[in-house]
Amino acid sequence: MTIKVRLSGEPEEIARLVEHLRVEFEVAGGERAYPNRGSFGVRVYLELRDQHGAPPAQRVRTERVDRDRKGLEP
Repeated sequence: MTIKVRLSGEPEEIARLVEHLRVEFEVAGGERAYPNRGSFGVRVYLELRDQHGAPPAQRVRTERVDRDRKGLEP
């Protein structure tokens, strides 16, 4: 299982959070911080992989919320 994450905030706070994530996940990325446009702080992109071998993800069918459209999406 891989999860893609974007963190936005102060560099020190992001670094602290990444260290917490490393306890439960393999963390890829995060070496480069990009300045936020029009806002404070920076943003960092990560990929997280479960270290504990989670079971494979199951496909889930979703139902449209828009009442004008009928049926289920694949």
